Amino acid sequence: MSSEGFDLFLDALEVHENLLHAETQAIAAKHLNTIEEILDKKDISLSALLESKENLGVDPRNYKQANRLIDRVLELQQRNADSFRKFFKERSAKEKGSELKISSQEQKIRNAYLRSARKNNED
Repeated sequence: MSSEGFDLFLDALEVHENLLHAETQAIAAKHLNTIEEILDKKDISLSALLESKENLGVDPRNYKQANRLIDRVLELQQRNADSFRKFFKERSAKEKGSELKISSQEQKIRNAYLRSARKNNED
């Protein structure tokens, strides 16, 4: 494994972590447009991350620095998935008691997020 390849992997992992932090804020603020934009960026980031991992030729979990960062990314992803599910669960509960309807944009984002979360869990 080259030092340059490892640095590229860590950079890609840090970019993905930063997107997850931004996603945390967007979910908390319930900014659906921002969440949608971040989901698109996360797909690109995840592809770059997986490509850089493949180019390593070794398991990055064998390296303390990478292992800690991977754990943080997975924790953030899980926390965001839980927050997102809670957000839509609350929306569904409110919808049942009122005229509030989940918009097509919200449904689209929900489906994209759930696909993204499943994809991250598979990798």
